[in-house]
Amino acid sequence: MNSHMKILRITILALLLLNSCSQRSAILTEKDGFVSIDSTKMYYSIFGSGDTLVVLHGGPGLSHKYLKPQLDSLLSSNFTLLYYDQRGSGWSEGTKDTLKLNMQTFISDLDEIRRHFKLSELNLVGHSFGGLLAMHYGITFPDKLNSLVLIDTDAASYELRTPYQIKTINARLTEEQNIYLDSISESEAYKNFDVSAYDKYYKTFLTSYFANPKDTLHLSMGFDSISIPKIGVTGPSIRRDLGQYDIHDQLDKILCPTLILHGTESVFSVDGAKAINNELANSELHLFEDCGHFEYIEAPNKFKLLIEDFHGIE
Repeated sequence: MNSHMKILRITILALLLLNSCSQRSAILTEKDGFVSIDSTKMYYSIFGSGDTLVVLHGGPGLSHKYLKPQLDSLLSSNFTLLYYDQRGSGWSEGTKDTLKLNMQTFISDLDEIRRHFKLSELNLVGHSFGGLLAMHYGITFPDKLNSLVLIDTDAASYELRTPYQIKTINARLTEEQNIYLDSISESEAYKNFDVSAYDKYYKTFLTSYFANPKDTLHLSMGFDSISIPKIGVTGPSIRRDLGQYDIHDQLDKILCPTLILHGTESVFSVDGAKAINNELANSELHLFEDCGHFEYIEAPNKFKLLIEDFHGIE
């Protein structure tokens, strides 16, 4: 009898372990690959479990990889995070045809991402320039937008974005830092897209984006030989296309719930975030005191709780 009971217990334990493992593999999504859009390969990465959040990186011209470490850690247990490198950024193609490096194409690309992954509506999370892209998408496809999170977004106009950004960066970078940045940008390593040189440059430059410059140590840009050459092509092309833009009078087309998160010490003005909040009928603005441009690094617990609460996660 004891022998039969022992075998039964072992069998039950084995089944429980097998079931537990199968449940974990069923709910955890982790994969990457390419989507072909307009004969252009667009790189994506998926991680997590739960409702899908499509994450839009900043730059323009950077990859999604500077967001991934912290967002995976903070959000992947409750959400499936779908990242993709925008056209001409990261591991996505697109720099050969600079005429397509414009906001309208980026909006179209995002909607093709939606179609490819069979998402009837999007829950968008946009950081920096990614927030501006998200707003443009919402204006163009309001019926395809279920929710919107703007993390330290570009302002909805050139005037509320660029002059303040330039003034703030110039005020924060020291003369010694500027000399160091010049020495890196003039080096052969930087001109040849050396990863180490780019890491040093951005880790220095982006101290101006944090309330506490030491927090830059927690930022990983994810540079590699594939992504670096695209930065200087895509960023300027998009900014030229945008020009002295102003979309405030179009924001009333966005009716979905919107969460706006903004650092009081950001290089993007609080006035810009407030202006967006004023135009969006269904939005809420949360200011992060003593935080700069990267709230998910500078105040991760508050960041996580606000996003979970916004999406009804208890």
